[in-house]
Amino acid sequence: MLLISAIALAAFMSALDGSIVNIALPTISEGFDISTGLVSWVSTIYLLVVTSSLLICGKLADIKGLKKIFLLGFVIFTLGSFLCGFLPVALNSFASLLGARVVQAIGGAMIAAIAPAMVSVFIPAEERGRSMGLVVTFASLGAAAGPFLGGLLTEFLSWHWIFFINVPVGIAAVALGAQVIPNHQPGSGRSAGFDAPGAVLLFAGMMTGVFALNMGTAMGFTSPLIMLAIAIALACAILFIYHEQRAEDPLLDLGLFSDRNFLYANLAVTLIMIAFAGSAFLLPFFLEYVKGLQTFSAGMVMTAFSFAMMIGGPVAGFLFNQVGGRRLTLVGATLASLSFVILAGLHPESSVIVVAGALGLLGFAIGLYVAPNNTMVMNTVRPEKRGMVSSLLNTERYGGQSLGIVLFELVLIQAILSIVSHAEVTTESLASVTIDQKLAVLSAGFDMAFWTGAVLAVLALGLSFLVREEEVPAEVEEEISVVVG
Repeated sequence: MLLISAIALAAFMSALDGSIVNIALPTISEGFDISTGLVSWVSTIYLLVVTSSLLICGKLADIKGLKKIFLLGFVIFTLGSFLCGFLPVALNSFASLLGARVVQAIGGAMIAAIAPAMVSVFIPAEERGRSMGLVVTFASLGAAAGPFLGGLLTEFLSWHWIFFINVPVGIAAVALGAQVIPNHQPGSGRSAGFDAPGAVLLFAGMMTGVFALNMGTAMGFTSPLIMLAIAIALACAILFIYHEQRAEDPLLDLGLFSDRNFLYANLAVTLIMIAFAGSAFLLPFFLEYVKGLQTFSAGMVMTAFSFAMMIGGPVAGFLFNQVGGRRLTLVGATLASLSFVILAGLHPESSVIVVAGALGLLGFAIGLYVAPNNTMVMNTVRPEKRGMVSSLLNTERYGGQSLGIVLFELVLIQAILSIVSHAEVTTESLASVTIDQKLAVLSAGFDMAFWTGAVLAVLALGLSFLVREEEVPAEVEEEISVVVG
């Protein structure tokens, strides 16, 4: 139980850090007297570094051992958190905050990359579904607690404390992990070394690709800088695939995708993450601009998603051994599709209870889907590749987050432009649209975005239907007892 607590604590910290910072951005902007566009880089740079580093950290874990990378990641994350709170005060410099966020992101990537791998390697097969569900629950709790805790600390102490609060928790996590996490000894002779060229290509490609996705809507996808970033990302992707197919010990074993179960399960969870992230991005705008709720009230409605996800995770874990992961993913994808259909049918007069119910259904569906799907993915690979695959799953989650936000925002804008002639519509100018145009027009734009989510969820359902649940080979389970010492 202490082992699961250490892994769940990592999931909690990772999700908390992803949600606690955004609430303090206006205060940070005022403190440094900088624009909202510039202060957004506090979040953007963290996402860029984490997404670009996950697969690299997963490979390092396969080479050096899960425990070493996990504990080192917590140490770096804790140090980075302290520097995020301390350096801006000591140096009175916004640039120092961004630099400290890079350090924090490297540690965060090391933690996030291998949490699923630790469950699949250290936990017996009959307990993995339940354990993965518990990890999802703690991640949901961190996401739900972030805005509330961040607002509390920022208002009554200062924004620096949204980072300082990580320090005692990080120290406790390192002390606990050092005691309860088994030593993980990589198999002898199976690793030819770290794939440095692949790591450089991957990092450069992911960094420029995520940058283009995050900044494209603000700067325009036809702007020279964004087009250059896209060109670099595509070139790095092509070179990375070419290199990995020939590398002696690749950073990402592309041969894994020849297994249809592995391929379909990964594609399905990516689609679910895109739909989830895009809807989570747009829903606050819907609640405030269409429903007319105040920010606090909108935040309270949004918590229905997180709390329902906290229920879905344990339910999936409890039922995993009874009904199997495949059936749970099918039910989860079906419920997600239904929730998007309900969201697409909302209008300005819709009851807040209906909105919260749809959000709760979506959260429960995501909780029911993610843990069984990830467990099945991890069960398809041998222990020496589970760090790699664990980091791949998290790369899909963070990459899906970036793609989902961009996709849903573009659908919303294009839907509105197709209904009314409006020169420039962005998420920053939506408030004026609600004044100048009828609420029905704006609501129709949100409907199209949520219908996009429904299509993605149905596609994920189809892919999940094609996945065939496999028993973990006995020789793989025997090998786990060898690599864990």
